[in-house]
Amino acid sequence: MGDKVSNESTELLSVREEQRRMTRRRIITAARQVFEERGYGQASIGDIAKAAKVNRATFYLHFTNKTEVFTEVYRSVREEQSARYWSLLGQALAEGKGASVRSWLDGALSWWESQAALLPAIHEAMASDLEVAVRWKDQIDQLAGGLEEYLVQFPKALREERRLRVELLMVQLDQVCFRVIVQKVFVIERDQLLDVVTGLWVDALGLDSD
Repeated sequence: MGDKVSNESTELLSVREEQRRMTRRRIITAARQVFEERGYGQASIGDIAKAAKVNRATFYLHFTNKTEVFTEVYRSVREEQSARYWSLLGQALAEGKGASVRSWLDGALSWWESQAALLPAIHEAMASDLEVAVRWKDQIDQLAGGLEEYLVQFPKALREERRLRVELLMVQLDQVCFRVIVQKVFVIERDQLLDVVTGLWVDALGLDSD
């Protein structure tokens, strides 16, 4: 009898945990929609709770504030490109050729295009909320672990500087994509953009331009 009660309790806890996870995912999905539509500053917890079809009390069971749910939205976006994205960059850099980096950049531009609706909120959040900016930097540092194939080519004393170069180039790329893809203040043909950005990476990292 005791085992039966124990099993039923375990199953009930499992069901409740799955319900909790589903609610959390629903809030994150709704939050992304709200941030895309209203931006970071104008979005409110009330907006997010309404879009997720939960009350504010339920929201606060999962997130302490807007910053935390936004960080989770941004983390889920980064996960889409996480290990594979940075690993492919590491491979391209390890080959040491501009053509390999250009091919990777082409894929990177496609990713930015797919995230265009959320990019304004990301830039607004990082400009106005220091906590978001700090968490973004932490995530970038974690993802940079995918560059190992490239970094092992250098003496240990130089690896940190090389990693920093790549991170700063990524920050630059993010700004370029925002101005070109979202704001459209620069009207540049895709091939020309790829050629110019590839040239910047080749010069900064000392890659073979052929």
